[in-house]
Amino acid sequence: MNDERTRREIILDTVSDLVGKLMYYDRKEDEDLPRGAIEEAIKEGEITVQEIVDYFDVALQQATPTPPRSR
Repeated sequence: MNDERTRREIILDTVSDLVGKLMYYDRKEDEDLPRGAIEEAIKEGEITVQEIVDYFDVALQQATPTPPRSR
């Protein structure tokens, strides 16, 4: 298979896949955080989308051996 996507595009597609797993696929059999629980927590003000994004940002920066480039 010849994939014409750039490495950047592949990385961003992978992030999109991660969101799908976080919100849906990994929730299917998760008793602690079932499907819909994240959306419900956001709707009820228990957590915000920005808090999740910020936490992901921190975790990614900690896992990255060199500082990421500015956006």
